[in-house]
Amino acid sequence: MRVEAQATGTIARWLRLYPRAWRERYGEELRDLAARRPIDWRLRLDLVRGAFDAHLHPIDPPPVGVLAPLTAGLAWILAGGITLLEPVPPDWPGYLLWTLPLGLVGALGTLRLVAIVGRRSGLRAAPVTGPVVLVALIAQVAWIAALAVAVVGGPYGAITAGTQSFAAVGVVAIGLLRSRANDHPLAEALLVAGGAMLVPAPATWIVVGAAWLATMLVGRPRVDLRPA
Repeated sequence: MRVEAQATGTIARWLRLYPRAWRERYGEELRDLAARRPIDWRLRLDLVRGAFDAHLHPIDPPPVGVLAPLTAGLAWILAGGITLLEPVPPDWPGYLLWTLPLGLVGALGTLRLVAIVGRRSGLRAAPVTGPVVLVALIAQVAWIAALAVAVVGGPYGAITAGTQSFAAVGVVAIGLLRSRANDHPLAEALLVAGGAMLVPAPATWIVVGAAWLATMLVGRPRVDLRPA
């Protein structure tokens, strides 16, 4: 009995990695399946992989909301506006010393938006969704890291530009996913934001910011996002 109780407790702890809605719907079924297997590294790995998949394909797709679009949109518009007021435009990727923190804030808002929008199809997501969202999130984190290093006085230039381009491609890829799911006009807003990030001109940051603000207005689902 003690061994069984310990096994049950171990499984319960790993199930905490799963979203609450998922646990409420499938938790008992997973406990029954896991209880029939030895608690070893294979079971733990399967539970972790399942949790990752459950977060990528939520039962209730997350709404775009207000905070992330406002954060990303206003930060990029302000950074672009400040840069355009300078008498001489900076070199690519175009950050000035005092706009680097704004760029970091904008990148954090973009990370949140990518994490939300990439999972909008929920259980109806195409098989390619998981890998695309994962790569896009890795790209955003790499860009944030590069900006954070630059903010504290570290290397700046090619690394920052390269990670920004990588992140922009990730945003475009998410936009193509939303277009494939007929999630318009949100898909177009993402394609504009990602495409503008690839243009080597600070003026396009205002376009990026406007596109992120637009996601707040057009983010209401126009396709069936309910569980399959």
